[in-house]
Amino acid sequence: MIISESTKIKILLNFFIFFLIVIFDQLTKRFLLFDIGLNNSKQFIPGVIQFTLVQNTGGAFSILKQYPVFFQILGVINVLIFSYLAFCPVVKLNDTIKMGCTFILGGTVGNLIDRLVHNGVIDFLDFQFFDFAIFNLADIFIDLGVVLILLGWFVSRKGTVS
Repeated sequence: MIISESTKIKILLNFFIFFLIVIFDQLTKRFLLFDIGLNNSKQFIPGVIQFTLVQNTGGAFSILKQYPVFFQILGVINVLIFSYLAFCPVVKLNDTIKMGCTFILGGTVGNLIDRLVHNGVIDFLDFQFFDFAIFNLADIFIDLGVVLILLGWFVSRKGTVS
C-alpha cells in the first residue's frame, strides 16, 4: 500500500495535535494538584470560574462512580478505536472527522492516564455563574471532537444524494 505525502502530513499533524492535547491536559492537572491540592478550590475569575480539584472515579457527571475499573477498560477500548480511526491511512474519513477522532483520542488518553495513575479523573474547571459539573480540559476536547465528527458527517452527507 502506497501512502501519499499529503496523507502522511495529515497523519503527522493529527499525531502532533493528539500529543499536544495530552500534554496540555496533564500539565494543567499536575500544576493545579501541586498548587491547590485535591479537594481544594482557588478563585480564578471571581464569580465566574474557580479551580476546584476533585477526583471522579465515574463517567460524565460521576455516573457509575462505584465501577472505576469499567471506565479504565472503556478508556482502553476507546483508545484502540479512535487511534485506528484517527491514524490509519486506509480509513477514508474526511479531515474534519479525522480531527474529531484525534480530539477524542487526546481527551480519552488524558483522562485514562488519570484513571491509571490516580484511580480517577482529576477535574478542576468549576463555573460559578451556572450550576454545572466540574470538568477538565480532556473533557472539553472530547466534546469538541464529537462536534467535529458531527460537523464532518453533516458536511459529507450534504454532498450525497439520498
